Amino acid sequence: MDRLEMIRMKVDRMIQDLASKSERKFAYIHLYGTSQFATMLAVRHHVDAVVAAVAAMLHDIASYAYNVGEAEHAKKSAEIAQKLLSESDMFSKEEIKLITHAILVHSDKQTKDDNIYAEILKDADVMSHYFYNPKIEITDKERVRLYYILEMLELKESEVSTN
Repeated sequence: MDRLEMIRMKVDRMIQDLASKSERKFAYIHLYGTSQFATMLAVRHHVDAVVAAVAAMLHDIASYAYNVGEAEHAKKSAEIAQKLLSESDMFSKEEIKLITHAILVHSDKQTKDDNIYAEILKDADVMSHYFYNPKIEITDKERVRLYYILEMLELKESEVSTN
């Protein structure tokens, strides 16, 4: 079985257990959207797209599957990812380290990390929030990162938000 699809199946099972239909909807939209943006950014940066996509699929899993609050969700999501990836026997120790580190630091949008996968995840997370609906206000921390993302994509926020 494909590694990314295996992770998606496990995440799908966790999301399906959510009691609220709207929680399930937003979990699917955000995790899959972030994963797709991470894949695109990984291709652009010439790094492993599967590693980036898996990190994105798991980055907020604690928030959705275990209702962990904002302050602890990155740490708990990294722990869940560590366990899930190790048990799968489909990821190397180095890949697991890259994925869990990216998840652990993804909430700190203002700090530039020396790990490309962490930066990809931060950018993909912001893109997922913003492109879900450009009319919904994003945080100030995300806005700074969004400016550089749109610049990299050769877009202007006004072009995106008026369409």
